[in-house]
Amino acid sequence: MALSIGDRRLGAILLEQGYVNDTDLQKALARHAEVGGRLADVLIDSGVVAEKRIARAIEEALGIPLVNLMAVTPEPEALRAVQPQTAMSVQAFPFALDGGTLRVALVDPLSSLAIEALEDDSGLNIEPYQALREEVLWCLATHYPELRLQAQAPSEEAGGTRAQLGQRLIAAGLINDAQLQVALDIQQQTGVALGGVLIEQGLITEAQLYTQLAEQAGVPFLPEPRGFQPTEDVLGSMLRADALRLSAVPIDETAQGVTVITSDLRKRADIAALVGQNVQFMLAQPRDIERLIEEFYPQRGRLGEQLVQQGTLSRAQLREALHVQARDSKVKPLGEVILDLGFATAEEVDGALQKQNVGGGRLEDTLVQSGKLSPEMLARSLAAQLGYEFLDPVQNPPDAKVALMIPESTARRYVVVPVRIQGDSLVVAMKDPRNVFALDDLKLLTGREIVPAVMAEKDIVRLIERYFGNQDMANLNQRLVKESAKRETAVDLDLSAGLDDNAVVRVVDNLIREAALQEASDIHIEPTETSVRVRYRIDGVLREQAELPKGAAQSLLARIKIMGHLDIAERRIPQDGRVRFRKGSIDIDLRLSTLPTVYGEKAVMRLLQKASNIPEVEQLGFSEYNIQRYSDVIEKPNGIFLVTGPTGSGKSFTSFSTLKRIARPEKNTTTIEDPVEYEIPGINQSQVNNAAGMTFARALRAFLRQDPDIIFVGEIRDTETAEIAVEAALTGHLVLATLHTNDAPGAVTRLEEMGVEPFNISAAVAGVLAQRLVRRVCTECKAPTNADPDVLRRLGIAERDLRGAQLMRGAGCPRCGGTGYKGRMGIHELMVVDEPLRAAIGAGRSSAEIRDVAMEKSGMKTLRQDGIEKALQGLTTLEEVLAVTSS
Repeated sequence: MALSIGDRRLGAILLEQGYVNDTDLQKALARHAEVGGRLADVLIDSGVVAEKRIARAIEEALGIPLVNLMAVTPEPEALRAVQPQTAMSVQAFPFALDGGTLRVALVDPLSSLAIEALEDDSGLNIEPYQALREEVLWCLATHYPELRLQAQAPSEEAGGTRAQLGQRLIAAGLINDAQLQVALDIQQQTGVALGGVLIEQGLITEAQLYTQLAEQAGVPFLPEPRGFQPTEDVLGSMLRADALRLSAVPIDETAQGVTVITSDLRKRADIAALVGQNVQFMLAQPRDIERLIEEFYPQRGRLGEQLVQQGTLSRAQLREALHVQARDSKVKPLGEVILDLGFATAEEVDGALQKQNVGGGRLEDTLVQSGKLSPEMLARSLAAQLGYEFLDPVQNPPDAKVALMIPESTARRYVVVPVRIQGDSLVVAMKDPRNVFALDDLKLLTGREIVPAVMAEKDIVRLIERYFGNQDMANLNQRLVKESAKRETAVDLDLSAGLDDNAVVRVVDNLIREAALQEASDIHIEPTETSVRVRYRIDGVLREQAELPKGAAQSLLARIKIMGHLDIAERRIPQDGRVRFRKGSIDIDLRLSTLPTVYGEKAVMRLLQKASNIPEVEQLGFSEYNIQRYSDVIEKPNGIFLVTGPTGSGKSFTSFSTLKRIARPEKNTTTIEDPVEYEIPGINQSQVNNAAGMTFARALRAFLRQDPDIIFVGEIRDTETAEIAVEAALTGHLVLATLHTNDAPGAVTRLEEMGVEPFNISAAVAGVLAQRLVRRVCTECKAPTNADPDVLRRLGIAERDLRGAQLMRGAGCPRCGGTGYKGRMGIHELMVVDEPLRAAIGAGRSSAEIRDVAMEKSGMKTLRQDGIEKALQGLTTLEEVLAVTSS
């Protein structure tokens, strides 16, 4: 059901003043679309915001006063000015007449239709006031007896109910008299129910409140209503819209009547009238009622319920039609759309549904988080479900002039970007085309009809940064050239003044922002003889960016040092620091390193991923053969698991992805790192500080006295650290560590070189994972290709091995920057230490001999074998595998 103008204004007011958040408002809008009525009633009935708070928000925003009708004596002339039926139909009470102006208290003062009806009926100008619904109904019943309404004085009813509930809570020992009085005062000021106030203050739980409410009403309370299997006939006593509006679900029918579970006993009379027979009530918490509604009324009907509301169809006829239709909805659930598009299997969707039921949230979010669905696939699925166009920013880049038709604040607030003019309409890319507030605001700002389209959220954010965040680098370069001439002779630079107006500041900000948008892992700023060279490392390869003037080198380095809290006057020795960069929607941490060179200082900034962006184990690129073996070994209760590889091989990502999987709340997980790169909630993280004596070895010794379950060592560098790690593994702890070796068997030799005895290694090491990163073939421009004979020879692949292979190569497109590659994936060599390997390690065998045993008896696949398999599947290329593997 469409929102009225008043409802839209109310939603915007509540959102702007912080009375509701965007998530709660979207839920309320979805419910309003099904049950109709006023948005305010949906928000109040859902417990999102109290009626009195809504009134206060309207008063603050629009200046419409809230009047206390219980303290007002209405003027007879005002009462006679409006017909009783008109007052009842618009829920308004006239109370004063001042010349030609009639003062009227309305339940919905934002309803222009109500005010027009009052003006037509009275022939007077209407001055609107606000009043609470129960006060308006009581006044109508009292002063318009011809309406034959029955209503109890609000103060009597509420006061009695509050006092009774409060005394029950005191008798149960949950609160005391002083706490009750404070809560009653807050309740009087805000209009929030007494129980809600006590819950907000942390004095009682929701379950305790509902237990007392059930006892007070003499009905059973169900803490976790499950196991009900109502028939279609039972469910047919209510429509989905009824269940949502009344917060109730029918679950059984006997000779004594229908049993209904509700979360709001105040609606018992409405429920009984709707069901039309005797009703036995049970009480449950609101979240449980919502779960039961979604379980028993999965369809989101539109047409049928509209026909009932219009009087075209009777409820009995609709119930019969629902039986025939078998509760099939006009709009497919998103899960079905995802299956139809082939984005996920039925098993994956079912698994996500189970996880969703346990942890809450939306199905699509669960699928994305688990790695089963990419953000692009989610956007495509949403577009297919709702019937909107899906936009790819590479294939459908926005017109720059069109993109700037809306203010930056609006684009960021709603995560939207205009794409093109289509006739007299404006096509706008949105993450959620159902956002009616965004559509209304955009129409008002542009003066055009808005045609929504769907785009992945991350792509919209990049476009916003591209069009609103970046400055004109060419103009900035010209300013730098002029300023650099003045600064070339400066020894000490002070950029602390006027940073916002300084071209150097803007250039550095743009370099970092552009690196984040291009998903670079590192930024290299290097002074040369004639200029300052800027390079981004993208997918493991450095790519040249625009050069900057030579004279700006010292200014740029000084600015970067200030950001990293380094000594700007010290240019003779390397320095390390950390930068927190926040501009617009870009929020990243950078690890900074400076190094003196012949032509001046070079700076390298590594862009660190957020902990929330660390992938799940399933997203690390493991082959089907390795993923189960890997999952098994990391779930062992003790032992050492080593992740090995050179710098830049993805060891940190794999390690922290593993920690995310195994570091559960019931485990005490502690890490020692140099430095701490990703701050992960729920894990105790420590950082090496050699100057203070905080070494890996000393931290490990301290960890053993901290009752650990899981220990992560950033890197085993010396004998002492290795020996303590082995000791921890042998005494019942699980140790995860990284090591610099070329392959998995080499980790054993490395530990032996550090002085660890072979028999201890064989007893302690549970597994070793060696890995490398290879670039993925770009999915947008990939095409079948033939293998280079020389590459086949060097990899030792025969022509017969290529039968059934799907070798792919990227032709180069805008998405991959013409490289043919987009993104990276891991190739792995997983050595799980079993009995044959323990014997070989304990006997002090060489690395080559251990490799042979691992391959022949334990089924280990080498890095090169795993890489070749992935190349033959078309995921990467044979050239990439050859470049990162030795044999």
